[in-house]
Amino acid sequence: MNGDDRERSPFKGLNAFEDSEYDALLFFGREREREIVVANLIASRLTVLYGPSGVGKSSLLHAAVARSLRELPEGPVVIVFSRWSDDPAQALADAVSEAVGGPSNGIALDVLEDAQTQRDVYLVLDQAEEYFLYHADDGGPGSFAETLPALLATPHRVNVLVSLREDALAKLDRFTGRIPGLFANTLRLDRLDREAARTAIVRPVERFAELTGETVAVEPELVERVLDEVGAGQIEPALGGLGAVEGGDDGARIEAPYLQLVMQRLWEEERAGRSTTLRLDTLGRLGGAQHIVEEHLEGALGELSPEQKDVAARLFNHLVTPSGTKIAHEASDLADFGEVPLAEVDPVLTSLAERRILRSLQEGGDVRYEIFHDVLADPVLAWRAGHEADRELERQKQESDRRHRRLLGVIAVGAVLLAVMGAVTAYALSQRSEAQEQADEAKANELQALAGAELGRDPELSLLLAREAARIHPGEAAEGPLRDALAASRLRGIVDVGEPLVAAAGVGRQVIGVTSGGDVVRGDARRGEIVDRQQTRVAAREASLAADGTALVTGGDGAVRLVGAGGMTTAIPGVTDARAAELSPDASLAAVVEPGGVRLMEVGTGDVLETFRHPGAISAAISHDNTRVLTGGEDDRVIVWSGQSGRRIHTLVEHTGNAAALAFSPDGTLVASASSDGAGRLWRTSDWGLASIVTGHTHALTDVGFSTAGEHVVTAGKDGTARISHADSGDQLLVLSGSPNWVTSASFRGDVGSPVVTAGLDGSIRVWDSVFQPDLALLRRLPDGVINLEAVEGRIRATARDGRGRTLDPATGDVLEVSSGKRRPRRVVGPNGDVATIRGRTVLLETAGGTHTLEGHRDRVTAVAFSEDGTLLVTASLDHDARIWTVPDGELVRPLQHNTAVHDARFSPDGRWVLTAANRVALWEVRDGSNELRLQGHDGTATSSTFASDGRTIVTGGVDGTVRTFQCDICGGLDELLALADRRLAATGRELTPAERDRYLG
Repeated sequence: MNGDDRERSPFKGLNAFEDSEYDALLFFGREREREIVVANLIASRLTVLYGPSGVGKSSLLHAAVARSLRELPEGPVVIVFSRWSDDPAQALADAVSEAVGGPSNGIALDVLEDAQTQRDVYLVLDQAEEYFLYHADDGGPGSFAETLPALLATPHRVNVLVSLREDALAKLDRFTGRIPGLFANTLRLDRLDREAARTAIVRPVERFAELTGETVAVEPELVERVLDEVGAGQIEPALGGLGAVEGGDDGARIEAPYLQLVMQRLWEEERAGRSTTLRLDTLGRLGGAQHIVEEHLEGALGELSPEQKDVAARLFNHLVTPSGTKIAHEASDLADFGEVPLAEVDPVLTSLAERRILRSLQEGGDVRYEIFHDVLADPVLAWRAGHEADRELERQKQESDRRHRRLLGVIAVGAVLLAVMGAVTAYALSQRSEAQEQADEAKANELQALAGAELGRDPELSLLLAREAARIHPGEAAEGPLRDALAASRLRGIVDVGEPLVAAAGVGRQVIGVTSGGDVVRGDARRGEIVDRQQTRVAAREASLAADGTALVTGGDGAVRLVGAGGMTTAIPGVTDARAAELSPDASLAAVVEPGGVRLMEVGTGDVLETFRHPGAISAAISHDNTRVLTGGEDDRVIVWSGQSGRRIHTLVEHTGNAAALAFSPDGTLVASASSDGAGRLWRTSDWGLASIVTGHTHALTDVGFSTAGEHVVTAGKDGTARISHADSGDQLLVLSGSPNWVTSASFRGDVGSPVVTAGLDGSIRVWDSVFQPDLALLRRLPDGVINLEAVEGRIRATARDGRGRTLDPATGDVLEVSSGKRRPRRVVGPNGDVATIRGRTVLLETAGGTHTLEGHRDRVTAVAFSEDGTLLVTASLDHDARIWTVPDGELVRPLQHNTAVHDARFSPDGRWVLTAANRVALWEVRDGSNELRLQGHDGTATSSTFASDGRTIVTGGVDGTVRTFQCDICGGLDELLALADRRLAATGRELTPAERDRYLG
C-alpha cells in the first residue's frame, strides 16, 4: 500500500468501485454474486445481468468480476466497456485495441476476432441502458446493433455480458430474432441483504487496518443502526424519490450507495477528530443516515447563489429524464438547452462536480457531465420541482410587496395633498381597484404553483386549483397550468360504493364491483349512481369477474360463491378452505386457491378437473382457451400447468416476491404477474423467456391485466396508482393517480385506448381515460405518400408523390378538385415581407434590418415556416430537432427535441402551438416548448402536418399515403379550457372539500 492509499478511506461514498487493486481489496459483500457471474461468463456466450438502479452492478463488474477473470491461469483479455454516448461500435473497437495493445481498423467485430485468436476474450458491456438512450435509431452496417449479433454468431469464442438497469431489460428486444437465446441466461442482482451489508461495513475497516497497520474499529451498535437506517425505502421518500412497500420486507434489503455515503461521511468526521473508532454517537451527532444523505444534495446546492440555483434547475431538466434516467451532455449543449450563457454554466458544473452531485466524463476530446449516481436522479428531480415552486412563490410575494408599497405611497401622497383631496380620492379608488386586481393575480399565481405541485399526486385537485386560478385572474398566463391539469387528469367517471372494494371491472356501459363485505354492486359511472346491489352476506377475501358480469367471490368462511349476471348466488360444491379463486374468461371454470395448491373445477358442477400441487399458493389464472393454468405462491414461484393433463409445463424462475395476481394475454402469447416486490413481469409463452418488466410502482402490486389485443398491460398497486405500460417493452405510458388508498384491481374494458376500471379501498369504482398517444382519424387515402399539406380557405390541399394536388373537404375527406401539386417550398415569405430560405443545414433569414444565417442544425433542414404574426420562425431538420427562432434578429428561442428525423413543422393560426411531423406527429406549446401531445395512426413516418383554418383541427400526411385528422380540445383559449374543465369535473363529481377551500382559498 503506497502513501496515497494511506490517505484513502475504506468506503467509496457514491463513487463506484473501480478496476484497481486497492478497490478490489476493499470490495466486500458480493462474494457469492462474484462467483456466480464469473462462472456464467466463462460458461456462456451471452449473459444478461440486470437489477434495480443503484444496486451496484458496475462496482461488482469492475472490482470483482473483471479482476477475477484477469487472474485466470490462461490470462484472458477482459474489456469492461461503457462509452455509449459516442459511436458505440467505434468506441468498442478502440477499447479492445487499447486492451490488447494492438492497432485498430475501427471495426469492432474485426478487432475482437483478432484478439480472440491469441487469448480468450471476455467482453463486459456495462450500463447498457445508455446505449438505448443515446442510440434509439442505431442500425446499418458497422453499427453496434449489427456488431453484437454478428459477434455472438461467429465461431470465435468471445463471451459477452450485458449489464443494464432492470427497467431497461425489455429494450434488449431490439435484438430478438438476431441473437438466439437472448434471455436464456439472465442473472438478477438484488440489493444487499443485511448480512452482506454488515460485511460491507466491517470487513473494509478490518482490511484497511491490515493494510495500514493502524488500529481502526467500528462499534457493533453503529453497524446495526446504519443497517436499520439505510434499508430500502427508508431514505428515498424524504428526498422526493420512491418509497418502499409499507409493512413489507424490503427493509431486509440495504441500499448500498446510501450505506457507502453514510459510512464515508462518518469516516471523514472521525478522522477529522483524530478518532480511530467509528462510533454510534457520531452518527447521532450528524443527524442520522437520512440527514447525511439529505445534506449531500441540499448542502451542495445550498452553496450556490440564488442565480446559480436557477441555472442548476435548468441543467437538471436535461441531465435527468422524467423517468429518472441520467443522461450526459457537454457543457455547451447544456448551455444551449437551458438557454444560459456558457460562462454562467461552467461555475455551476464545477461546483456540483466538486460536491459529487455531477461527474465529468472524458471521452475522446469531449467532456460530458452526468448525474454522479443513479440514486440521485429522483432527488434531483424533486429538488428541481421544489425550487421552481419556491421561486414562483417568491416572485409572487415580491410582486405583491412592490404593489403594496406603491399603494401605500399613493395613500401617503393623498394625506399630504389635502387640497386636492377629491382628485386623490378618485385616484386612490382606482389604485384600490388595481391593488385588488394585483392581489387576485398574486393569488392566482399561488394557486397555479400549487396546481403544478399536485399534478403527479392528485390530478383532480390540480385541475380544481388551476380552474380556480383561471376564474380569479383570467388571462393567457392561466392557460398553461389549466391545460397541464387537463392533460394530467385522466379520471372520467366514479361510483362511490361506500365501503372498501376487492375488485371491479367494466361490463358493457356499466361497472361492477365486489365489496369487502361481500356485496356485488353494479353502477353507472357516467351518472355516478349505483344501479343494483346483491348481497352474499359473507365478508369477501377476493373476487374475480368475468366479461359477462359474473362474479366469483371468495368468502372469509373459505367458501367460493358464484354470483350470476342475473343476481342468483350459488356456492361451488366441495370448497371450504379457499384463499382465493379465479374465474375463467368464459365463466365456465374456476381455479380455486387453497393452502396446498390449486384445484381446477367446473363452476356449475364442482367437478375437479385437475389438481396442481403448489404449497403456499396465493394466486392463479386460467388462459382464455382454458388449456393452461398459472399458480403463484409464497415461495416466490410462478408455475405454468397444463389444464388438460395437469402436468407442470414450466417454472418462471425470474420471479421475485409473491405473485399477488396473474394473467394470460387474450391471445395466449404472454403471461404476467403482479408481485409484492413492486414490479410486474411478463413472459412469452412461446419459449417462456422474460419479455419485459414493468416498474414505477413504489409499493407492492395488487393486480395485473391485459388490453384485448395484449398490446398494453395495466398494473394496480398499494401506492394508490394504476399504471399502463407496453407489454412487449415494459415502458410506462400513463400513471392513473389520485386514488387516496390502495388500488385493489385494474382492468381494461377492451383494447388499447379503451377505458380502465379500478377498484380501491376508498370504496370507489373509477373509470379512467387510458389513451397515451391519441389516434389520428383517417380522412382520405391517396395513391402515394403525402409530401405537403396546406390549409386553404377552409379546405385541405394535399400533394402526393405522384405530383398531383387534391383539395379535400376537411369534414368528409371528399376530393373536391385535382390539379398539379405543390411541393413544400424551400423559400418562404413571412406576413411582414421577411424571407427564409433553406440552404442545406442552415436557413438564410432576410429582413428589412439585415440578413442572418440561422446555424445550429446538424443535418439537412427539411421545412421552414413563419408564425401568423411574423415574429417567430420554426425550422425542421433530419438531425432530430425542430427549432424556434425570433424574427427579425434570428435568435434561437429553443430546440424541440425528437428521437427521429423531423420532416415538417408549422405554427397554429393563433401562434400558440407548433406542430411537427416525425415518426409521430407532435404538438408543442410555443410559450415554454413543452410537448403536449403525440399522435399516432400513420403506418410509417409522418411527412407533413398543418392546422386547418379553425385552429383546432390537426391535419397530417404520411409515407403511407393517408391524410389523417385530430380534433384538439386543448388547443383553444381560456374559455374553451374552462368549459372542458367544468365538464370533466362534473363527470367525476369532484369539488374542493371545506378543508381544501380553507387551505387553498382562505
